[in-house]
Amino acid sequence: MNKFQLILKQIKSKTYLKFILFPLIIIVSLLISSSIFYSQINKLRQHIDNIYFGNFVSIHKLHNIVEAYDEILLSKKYFEVQKTIIEENWEYYFNSYKNVEEKKILNVIDKQIKKSLKKRDIKQSRKVIKQILLTIDHEIATAALQREDFLQKYNTMKDYLLYNIIAIILFALLFATLSIYEMIKRHKALEKSNYEFKMASRTDSLTKLYNRQYFDKIFDKMALISQTNSWTSAFIMLDIDHFKQYNDTYGHEQGDIALKAVAKALQTYFDKEYEYVFRIGGEEFGIILLNTNKEILIKCLDEFINYIHQLNIEHKTSSVASKIITVSMGVMIVDSSNYDITPRNLYVSADQKLYKSKENGRDQYTI
Repeated sequence: MNKFQLILKQIKSKTYLKFILFPLIIIVSLLISSSIFYSQINKLRQHIDNIYFGNFVSIHKLHNIVEAYDEILLSKKYFEVQKTIIEENWEYYFNSYKNVEEKKILNVIDKQIKKSLKKRDIKQSRKVIKQILLTIDHEIATAALQREDFLQKYNTMKDYLLYNIIAIILFALLFATLSIYEMIKRHKALEKSNYEFKMASRTDSLTKLYNRQYFDKIFDKMALISQTNSWTSAFIMLDIDHFKQYNDTYGHEQGDIALKAVAKALQTYFDKEYEYVFRIGGEEFGIILLNTNKEILIKCLDEFINYIHQLNIEHKTSSVASKIITVSMGVMIVDSSNYDITPRNLYVSADQKLYKSKENGRDQYTI
C-alpha cells in the first residue's frame, strides 16, 4: 500500500466516524432535551397539585366562618370573639382571586355577613351559613374541574411531546441511514479510484518519477486531503532553466542524462512521508508536500536549490551567472484560507509564480 492509499484510508476512517457520530449526537441530544422537558412538565404538574390543594386554605377559612356562626347560634357568649374570627377569615377569602361572576355572588354574601354582625341576628346568621356552605361546595367542585381540565391538557401535551420526539428520532435515524448509504457509495468510489490507480502506469519511463497521469489523480484530491486533515500543504511547479538551449548545445542524449540527474535529486531530497514528486512534461516537474508549514517549506526550497547547484552540471549557454544547470520554481500553499481552491486555479497560480521566478532571473522560487 503506497502513501497516497494510506491517506485515502485515513480519510475514509474519518468519514465513517463523522457519519456515525453526527446522528448519534443528534439522538443523544434529543433524549437529554426530552428528559429535561419531561422533568419540567412533571414539576408543572406538581405545581398545579399544590395550587389545587392550596384552594383548601380558602375552604378552611370558610369552615372557620361556619364554625364561628355556629358558636353565635349556640351561645350568646363570646359574640365579639366570633365576630372577629368571621371578619378576619372572610376578609382573607373575599380578597382572594375570583372571576367576575363569583365576585357578584360574594358581594351579596359580604352584605349579608355585615348585616348579621351588626347585631346578633340569628335569622340572618343562618342565611349566611347556608350561603357559605354553598360556596364551599362550589369551591371544591371548581377546583376539581380545573385540576381535571389541566390533567387532560397535561396528558395531551405529554403525548404530543412523545410523538414529536419519536418523529424527530425517526428522522435522525433516516438521516443516519442515508448518511451511511452515502458513506458506502463514497467508499466504493474510493475503492474504484484505488483500483484505477493500480491498473494505470504510475511512473515515467525515463526519470522513474510518478507520471502526469498519476499526478492528475493525486493533484485533484490535494485540497480535499488537506481540508479533511486540517493540513497546510504545498504544490511546487519546477522547471529546468534554459533546457532547450541545453539540448541544442549538448544534444538530446546528454539532455536525458541531465533530466535523470535532476529527477534523482528530486526523488532523493523529497523522500519523506506525504512528499510526492512527478514529471509532468518535458523538463517540468511537480512536487506535492502534504502536512507542512511555510517555515519548513522555505527551508526545503533553499536547500534544494543548493542541492541542484551541487550537481554542478555544466550549462554554458544559460543566462544564470554560475553557468550550471539550475531550476526555477513556483509555489502555491494550500491551507484553511483556500481549501476551496479548484485544481485548475491551483495549477494556474503555481504556473504564474514559476513564470515570475523566470522573469526575475531564474535559479529561484516564488511563493
